[in-house]
Amino acid sequence: MGDMSTVLLASDGSDLATAAMLNGIELLGRDHDIHSLSVVSPAFTPSVSAFDSGPIIVDPAVDEEIEQADRAESAADLAALDDVLGIRSTHLIEVGEAGPTVCRIAAQIGADVIVIGSHGHGWLQRVLLGSVSQHVVRHAPCPVLVMRRTDDDEG
Repeated sequence: MGDMSTVLLASDGSDLATAAMLNGIELLGRDHDIHSLSVVSPAFTPSVSAFDSGPIIVDPAVDEEIEQADRAESAADLAALDDVLGIRSTHLIEVGEAGPTVCRIAAQIGADVIVIGSHGHGWLQRVLLGSVSQHVVRHAPCPVLVMRRTDDDEG
């Protein structure tokens, strides 16, 4: 790719995700308009089950604190990612559901390609079951580069 592309890196901050991003950047090159995205889960997800008895007490201030802490952690993760990859990316921290959020941001920034890992810890762990990566692959407004682990040390 001679001309500059807009690249969206979707990372959950785990070592495996970082390794995936590194592989992706090696493949695409560093001379692009790179955005790195971390998705923070909403602090309070009301779940109503048959076993719930009594009122659910929600303290918005506590929710806010949890979210702030998650955002701070994400900001640190994205800064660390830049260092490892040897890039300066535009950092995006969004609150929401991982798959739809990645697609929405990709559309918003006019991404030419999304780089996502196939293994991870945080929300990317569910990629093993396919939910996040499958959603992104199905609904993304652009091509998706799914980086798989090359070292097969988990049998």
